[in-house]
Amino acid sequence: MSEKRDTQKNLTASDCISSLAVEERIALARKAGEQLAPELRNKDKYLAAQRVAEALVSDLCLEVRETLAFELRKYKKLPKSIAVKIACDVDEIAVPFLRVTPALSDALMAELIPLLSDNAHLALAVRSDLGIKACRQLICHANDNAALTVICNPSVAIDTSLASLLLDHFGNNRRVIEAVVGRPNLALSVVTHILQQVSDDFQRQLCDTYGIEAQISKSAAINSQHETIWRRIRHAAPGQIHAHVIDLRQAGKLTPDLMLGMADRGCLAFLESTLAVLSSRTLTDVRETLHLANPKQFRALMQDCDLDVTQAQAVQKLARRHYGAARGRREVGNPALWHSRPATRIAPRSAA
Repeated sequence: MSEKRDTQKNLTASDCISSLAVEERIALARKAGEQLAPELRNKDKYLAAQRVAEALVSDLCLEVRETLAFELRKYKKLPKSIAVKIACDVDEIAVPFLRVTPALSDALMAELIPLLSDNAHLALAVRSDLGIKACRQLICHANDNAALTVICNPSVAIDTSLASLLLDHFGNNRRVIEAVVGRPNLALSVVTHILQQVSDDFQRQLCDTYGIEAQISKSAAINSQHETIWRRIRHAAPGQIHAHVIDLRQAGKLTPDLMLGMADRGCLAFLESTLAVLSSRTLTDVRETLHLANPKQFRALMQDCDLDVTQAQAVQKLARRHYGAARGRREVGNPALWHSRPATRIAPRSAA
C-alpha cells in the first residue's frame, strides 16, 4: 500500500495530464489559457495554470498544443519557457502565434530568430512592432524573402547601419537591392551610403528620386571603389599589396586619390608601392625619401609621380606623421610597424 502511495507521489503533472484523453487535454488547455491571463490576481491559480501549460506545450497531440497557443496568443506577458516552446513549434502552431503575440520583446525575438523556420521569419518580418535587433537578426539569418519583407515593412526605419547590413548580406541579390533603392523617404545620409555600394543603374535611380547632384554621385562612386579595394588589402602582406598596386596600374585604376585614401586608412604599404610604381623607383628609395631627410629628393619624387601641389602636400603630411625622424626613434621597437618600412635608416647612395 505504501509503495502505491510513493508511486503516486512521484507522478509529475505531465504524467498525470498525458494519461487524459485528447478531448480532456484540449479542454484543460483552454482552462489553463484563461487562468494565465495577466489580469488574474490569484497567484496560486496562476502558478497552477503555468505548470499545466508547461506540460501541455510539449504535448504529443498537435491539436492540444495548437489550442494552448491560440488561447495565449494575445497575452502581453507569458512565462518565457512557454513562449519559446510555442515559437519554436511546427509552422501550423508557431506562425499564427508569432504574427500577433505581444509577449515577445525585441531582444527575445532576436534570440529566437536563428532557431525559427522560414515561414516563422516571415511572420515576424510583417509585424508593425518589429525592433532593430530582430531586424538585424532576420537579415543575418533569414532568406531574401524575409529581407524583402523587412524592407517593405513601413514600420521599420532603415538607417545607415541596417542598409550596410542588407548590402553586405544581399549585395548580389537584385531583388533586395531594388527594394532598398525603391524604399521611399530614406534619409539623405542613408542614400549617400547606398550610392557608394550599388551599380551605376541604381545610382542613377537614387539620384533621380532624391535629386542628388552628379558630383555627389561621382564622389560616392569613388568612395565605393576605395571601400572595395580596402576590403581586399587591409589584411594583406606588403608583397601582396605591391602586386595589387601593379594590377591596378595595368587596369588604369591607380590614382593619387586612391593612394591617399588607402594611406589615410593606415595602409602605408599601399602608399609606398604606389609611389614606387608611379615614379619607377624601388621601394627602398621611396621609403628613404619619405623620411624627409632630403627635401630636394622628396620634391623630385613628387615630380616623377606627376602629383600636383595639393597631392604632394598631402603626401608630405603623411610622411611627417609616419616617417619623421623623431617618430622613427619612438617606434623603432614596435614590430607592428616594421612591415611597412625598414627597421634602420638606409644611407644615401654615394656619388661614386
